[in-house]
Amino acid sequence: MKRRTVQILLALLVIIYRKTWFWWIFNHFSARFVAASREYFLILAFLELIVTFLAILYLLVFEGRRILELKWKWRYPVYLLLAYGVSYLSGIVFSFLTPATSNQISLNELTEMTGRQELPYLLLIVCLLGPITEEMVYRGVLMNTFLKDSPWYGDVLLSACVFGYVHVSSGLTPLAFFTYASGGTILAFLYRKTHSLYYPILLHILINITAFWELWVLLFNSR
Repeated sequence: MKRRTVQILLALLVIIYRKTWFWWIFNHFSARFVAASREYFLILAFLELIVTFLAILYLLVFEGRRILELKWKWRYPVYLLLAYGVSYLSGIVFSFLTPATSNQISLNELTEMTGRQELPYLLLIVCLLGPITEEMVYRGVLMNTFLKDSPWYGDVLLSACVFGYVHVSSGLTPLAFFTYASGGTILAFLYRKTHSLYYPILLHILINITAFWELWVLLFNSR
């Protein structure tokens, strides 16, 4: 009972840190630098790595090394491709139904301020470090702590709701929440079906690369 209580408290600390304290600490250290500068992105990348390390440490302590093993079955890549297809199509539908969310507006503003020399740092964070961190926290820590393997998929629903909330909490509307929660549902469901964090991580990376494909084209064309 005591171990379970400690586990829940530590999980909440990791989740809350990623949502709130993370940005307070980041804003404190990046305040002296110009937004979208190399130093700005390096601080953000360093803090993202710390969150990932904390999440991995948590999972190793409470779930063991098996949590980081790559599980393979022939149907898992099929699930991954299907999930990507559903995510891509739903993204197109939501782009017509909903206005830009607060999270998307912030990303757009940051992108506009980013010069070509800083572009690789932005893409590294948005398309690699960010997805890894979020999957470790919102699928790894959250789903393995609360309602784990619930017969009515309560862990999937909880993960999706938290994921939706943290992405639009500064401009919360039902449609904006549902947009991100639906993406969180796909990622959580994929993790539930594969029991391996590598598949939702890869899916999240693919989704973000697709969303920022114009920046990738700009990056490679500028060389």
